[in-house]
Amino acid sequence: MTYTFKIWILIFIVSSTISCNYSKDKDTVSSQKTLKETLPKAPLLYDVYIPKDSNFTNGIIVILDPHSKPQLIMDSLHTYADNNHMALIGIKDVENGVRDYISIIDRDLTHFISTSKTSRNKIYLIGFSGAARMAEYFAYSHKINGLIMCGAGMNRKNQLPFPTVLIAGIKDFNFLEQYYDLDDKLSLNKNLISFVFNGPHQWPPVSYISVGINFLIHRGKGGDDNLSSHYENQSEKYFANNNYYYAVKAMEIAYKFKSYGSDKDILNKFEILKKNKKIKNYYRRTDMFLEEELNRYKDLTRNIDVQKLKWWKNQINYINSRSNKKDPISASSYARTKAYIGLVTFSKINLSLSGKENAESLDKYISIYELLEPESPYLHFFKAVLLYRIGNELQAKDEMNIAKSKDFDDDKMLKQYFDYNFITSLNI
Repeated sequence: MTYTFKIWILIFIVSSTISCNYSKDKDTVSSQKTLKETLPKAPLLYDVYIPKDSNFTNGIIVILDPHSKPQLIMDSLHTYADNNHMALIGIKDVENGVRDYISIIDRDLTHFISTSKTSRNKIYLIGFSGAARMAEYFAYSHKINGLIMCGAGMNRKNQLPFPTVLIAGIKDFNFLEQYYDLDDKLSLNKNLISFVFNGPHQWPPVSYISVGINFLIHRGKGGDDNLSSHYENQSEKYFANNNYYYAVKAMEIAYKFKSYGSDKDILNKFEILKKNKKIKNYYRRTDMFLEEELNRYKDLTRNIDVQKLKWWKNQINYINSRSNKKDPISASSYARTKAYIGLVTFSKINLSLSGKENAESLDKYISIYELLEPESPYLHFFKAVLLYRIGNELQAKDEMNIAKSKDFDDDKMLKQYFDYNFITSLNI
């Protein structure tokens, strides 16, 4: 894959998502809020976890979530914080659409540091999706010691002066933002590692985050030879099982964890692996599928407004069949395609509901979304809004109760489209 093509990937994805006011997980929510509206009222909205021994000399981990719900990932990191003497801060007053997030993060972090009487010299940021981009932009203007970006890619034009970790699911539509091929200079940049897990656009398993934090800490100290050996062994197992992409990623991680001055042997193994015929063929096919995938994104996005529902049923049946193939390259590519078109359709539904897009196509948008995301709680939320608008409150309540039973918890959208009496009448 050429450098120009990779840059085009980034430009296309960014331009496509910016054009949407909402994504399926509200990754691209835009807002016209004023600074006064975005700044929260006292008390400050952040959660804190202090290790059981009250010792957090190894630093502070700041967690950002695109829906201002950092608590779940914070809870999963309690053991890590205890074992490694680190404090956790979950920022709750920033989310997608809040424009002054840099000032808010700085204010909340400064408040915690001043009240806990600690220093600001060891700070690590973790963000997911839109919040990962917030963390990256915050890092440009503030001194931090490391960054973990989950489900979003970094701006490759900037050379970050601290260790950086990228984590994405192989079925994440933002996987392409983090992908780089065998010959990319990032593969040898010991200040950056990239993890891939078998999943969609979501927070990664805590084990990946924990190892990522270890990288941020140990990179500054020179490395971690034990973890290097672990990933070297993992690479050999992946290769033996024909899992070539994971084999390369594991060997790359092994090299980057290896201490400076003792990494020549592992680097040689990494270079030999990259030249392996099976590996090169795998990456050649992957690059081909990625190019086809981007073309699918463009064609399918355009056809949302052009083609009829019958055409979409046939397309989605085909995408589903390809997503279930045994070929991992093809299956992952089509799984990402389905997720991406779900994101775009979600955006179009929201724009139509708010009067910013073709309202006449709203029924078709929801029907397409149902084909793509039949288990989504938002599907029933959208149906409830339509029913409510035509005065059918009983069926609207039924749809909303189904949405609630599927863990719909978007109170902001609920209040946007329904009145207080309707909301309080729901079975919660």
